[in-house]
Amino acid sequence: MSQLLNKQEIADALTELLKHTSLPSDQFARNINRLFEAFKWEGVPYVEVGKTAYIVTIYERGMPMLKKRLKQTGEVLYWLLEDIIFTIAHVELMKRHGVDNVHTHLKYTEAVYAELNSDVKEAFQQIGGVYLHWYESGKRRELEQS
Repeated sequence: MSQLLNKQEIADALTELLKHTSLPSDQFARNINRLFEAFKWEGVPYVEVGKTAYIVTIYERGMPMLKKRLKQTGEVLYWLLEDIIFTIAHVELMKRHGVDNVHTHLKYTEAVYAELNSDVKEAFQQIGGVYLHWYESGKRRELEQS
């Protein structure tokens, strides 16, 4: 088994992957750093680096609802990358539609979902390689269910 990356190395790897996308780079650090915060946002995958595996935990209402041990760095990077790309794409979609989801709200129509999915897919196409393949094959669902 290869050596596990520490949190800074994970953040650096995610930044390098995201640089291949046309997503706004000013959002990279904030979205990467929240993965390691003490406060646990709803539905966000958080990573702890153990001695022999990564522990990915997703919280709901402050409680761990999903906890997975993963030994492959690439799988952890993919899981985090998918969450970050979706979040940034969603923020950009709201900006394009002039909503903030506080005072004004986006109506999630079929067309809006298609636009969001297109933005996410475009980012993965720009990254390419195994990450694009995993996105297209539904790897996150596989990781959550295994």
